Amino acid sequence: MATAELRLSVPVDRARDAVGYALAEQGFSVQPTASGSLDVSRGSMGTTLVAGAFAGQDMHVRFDVHFSQAAEGTLASFEHSAVGGFFKGGAIGAAKAGDVVRQAAHLTGERLAQQGLLVGGVPAAPSDAGAAQQPVATDGTWAPPVPPAPPGYPGAAAPAADGSSAAPAYGATPEYPQAGAPAYGASPYGTAPAASGKTNGISILAIILGFVFPVGGIIAGAVALAQIKRTGEKGRGLAITGIVAGAVISVLAIIAVIGLVIFSIAVGSQASSSDPFDIPDYPQDGGVTVGPSEAAPGDGDTYTLPVGACLDNVPGGFISSSNLVDCAVPHTYEVFSSFLLPEGTFPGDDAIATAAQEGCDAAFPSFVGIPFDQSALNYQFVAPTEDTWAGGDREISCLLYDPAVEETTGSLAGSAR
Repeated sequence: MATAELRLSVPVDRARDAVGYALAEQGFSVQPTASGSLDVSRGSMGTTLVAGAFAGQDMHVRFDVHFSQAAEGTLASFEHSAVGGFFKGGAIGAAKAGDVVRQAAHLTGERLAQQGLLVGGVPAAPSDAGAAQQPVATDGTWAPPVPPAPPGYPGAAAPAADGSSAAPAYGATPEYPQAGAPAYGASPYGTAPAASGKTNGISILAIILGFVFPVGGIIAGAVALAQIKRTGEKGRGLAITGIVAGAVISVLAIIAVIGLVIFSIAVGSQASSSDPFDIPDYPQDGGVTVGPSEAAPGDGDTYTLPVGACLDNVPGGFISSSNLVDCAVPHTYEVFSSFLLPEGTFPGDDAIATAAQEGCDAAFPSFVGIPFDQSALNYQFVAPTEDTWAGGDREISCLLYDPAVEETTGSLAGSAR
C-alpha cells in the first residue's frame, strides 16, 4: 500500500527523473532499478541496528517510488514497508520511518509544484496528519500558494498573473538539471561542517554509561558517533571507549551468569546424589560409601544392631529399632557384621573410617561366601561421631545391600554374589 502519491503531468521517464532529483536534493541516495522504480535510502544501518529508533537523523530509512501511466500523465507512489521499520526500531521506529517517507513525498511535491509538473495536491506533511491535501484549482492544476523556485533552477514555471501555476502540456519536455546537478545518491548540500572545539555531550555520557550501565553506553556511543559525523564536534574517542567498555563488560557479565548457572547445577546435582543415610562421604576404596550416623535423640537402643537384621531406608541418618524389618519383606540393608572400637579419646573420622572398612572387608567373605572385591554386592557402615563417642558409642555396624536394585527381599547371607 502506497504511503503517499504524486501525480505529474509528464511521461513516466521524465517523471522518474524529476522525482529522483527532488529526492537527491533532500539528501537521499536514489538509485533506479531494473523494474523502472527508484530505490531510495538515507541514514546509517549500523547506527540504526545499535540505537534503533533513537538514532535520530541517522536512522536508516529505505523506501521505493513506483511509476505508472495515468490519464493525466504519471502516478508516482511512495511505498514503505512498515515491517522493515519495526525490526530496526520497534513500533517507534516504524512510525518514524513512515513520517520520513511522508515528509519526503511532501517536499518532493512542493518542488515539483514549483516546476509546474504537479497535477493535483501536495501530500500533507507528517505534522499535518489528518489534514486534507493542498487545494486544487478547477482546471486540475495545483492552487496557490506556490513558493518561488530557487534562482537559476532549470525547468521552474513562473506563476501566472492570477496566481495559478501553469503546468506544461502533456508531452512537453521540461528542462532538467544537466551540468552541476546532483547525481542520484550524491549529496547536494556540500561537505560536512568544519570541526568545532566543542565536545559532544552524548559522547561524555557514553563513556560514563559504558562502565555503569553497559547497554546504555553502547547505545549512547553509537548515537554520539552519528552526531559527531554530522556536526564535526569532538568526542569520537570518548564515544568509542563507551561502546568498547559497554561491550566488554556485557560479555563478562554474560560469562559470569553462565558460570553461576553451571555452578548451581553442579552443586544441586551433587546434593541430590547423596546416599540414603544423608551423611557425608569419606574416602574409601572398593566402591564402598562410608560415613558415621547420628543417634536418634532419646532412643536407647540406637547403637545395637544385631547381625542378620534387616533395615528399611533410613531417612535423616538416624538408625534405631524402628528401622528393623523382617528380611522376608522388601528392605534396603542387611547387617552382616558388628564390632566395637577400643576405648580412648575420639580418634577422628578418618581413623574410624579406616577401622570400619578393614573390619567390614574382613567380615564380608564369611557372611556372603566370597571376598568383597569379587562380589557384585556393596556395603555401607554406621560408625560413631564425635558427639556419640562422648556418649559411649563405640560400635561399627556393616550394612550389606544390592546396588542393582532399590530393595531386596530375603537374606543375602551365603548368596556368593
